[in-house]
Amino acid sequence: MTDSQPSPTRLSDTMTRRDLPPQVQLVWHGLNDELNVQHFLASDILWGECDIHRDPRRDRLVLHHDEITSADTDALLTLDSLLARMREHGKAAKLDLKGGDELIEPTLALVERYGFSDDQLWFNAYLHRLSASGFRRLAEAHPGAILQAPVDFLGPLAYNLSDHLKAVLDTLRGWGMNRFSVNFLSEYRPLFYDLLLRWGLEVNLYGVIDLETFLQAVLLLPRSVTADFNFPQWGYYGRGSGEGGHYYTYDDQESNAPPG
Repeated sequence: MTDSQPSPTRLSDTMTRRDLPPQVQLVWHGLNDELNVQHFLASDILWGECDIHRDPRRDRLVLHHDEITSADTDALLTLDSLLARMREHGKAAKLDLKGGDELIEPTLALVERYGFSDDQLWFNAYLHRLSASGFRRLAEAHPGAILQAPVDFLGPLAYNLSDHLKAVLDTLRGWGMNRFSVNFLSEYRPLFYDLLLRWGLEVNLYGVIDLETFLQAVLLLPRSVTADFNFPQWGYYGRGSGEGGHYYTYDDQESNAPPG
């Protein structure tokens, strides 16, 4: 008869919300549906991220993770209404411009309407969706805001072409970019992340899948971590962005109803 081996200690078994390093900014991902918005607004998380598209039927900006393929857009939340509610609750806005350059001016107009200051603004876009001039326009309009793009496609360069990697990142910085987003679960992330820190660049980690990987990411001390906050252990019932029609669900009935 052999002695049983103790189970390895998990961070989520020992850490609480109070143990998180205060210098790491936390972002609630996927404010694209009403219930997720309500849970975010009732939380103590400052930053919330939404995915912006232009409504193909009407002159307005709507929130949806994927490309809008349905002609029925009436049920989609609007950026206008979300920003109004975020200002009312003292939240800060991370705006993912999924629809590219055509979203810049109407988004800037709404940000101005609701009086967001630069330290309450964060713009994110993929490089294949927003042009160099688009990034520069955002940096010009809000020079104190966070301007970010996901750069996972550059990860392999960290191994044998770090000089070329640095040159590309310097080009992006020349566009006004001041933060670089990296998938925590990427196979290239460890070395890539270390290089970014060595070069004095700010990093956002995303792609955490649960509380355990969230804590692992936070303890690396990036500048920020973006997560779905699907952490019922801590009373957070994030639904996710709705990518591919997927939302988190919970057994706890409280989580499936508006908070409060």
